[in-house]
Amino acid sequence: MSNSEDLVRFYPIVKSLSVALALFFSAVTATLGDLRPVDSNAPVLQYFAPVQIAARPGHTDAPNFTFDKQKPLLTITSVRQLFVHRNGRGVTIVLNERDRRRYAELTRRFTGRLLICVGAGDLVSIVQITAPMENGMIEFSDASGTGDIAKYLRRRFGM
Repeated sequence: MSNSEDLVRFYPIVKSLSVALALFFSAVTATLGDLRPVDSNAPVLQYFAPVQIAARPGHTDAPNFTFDKQKPLLTITSVRQLFVHRNGRGVTIVLNERDRRRYAELTRRFTGRLLICVGAGDLVSIVQITAPMENGMIEFSDASGTGDIAKYLRRRFGM
């Protein structure tokens, strides 16, 4: 038997092994490639549907919303990238592929409505969804009224 016949016989095995290795390394890169907070394993951000509540006496000008902490619509535990803006105050996060798809679906469902973004137990921002966000990039800055969340994210990621 010649060497070329050996190569032909082992080609399907080598091809299958190559595909398996490529999938394995892609999964490892996707898992280890995400940025995680330096301070804990607690979620980075969570998004909730607002629940309307009656105005409290003396607080009629305050937002009359709450949310069910047991029912997050999206929980983000890591990000693909985090960019600090030039002024050092705002940040833009790039979601990993799984969270990008879920965030895009969430913003499609809530276009024209409000979402509650929670960064820590008491850090809350109410955001108006004006259009679906398909690219997986979320900006937090003073200009968009989310400067406190930008500061929180810089602290969590050690930036």
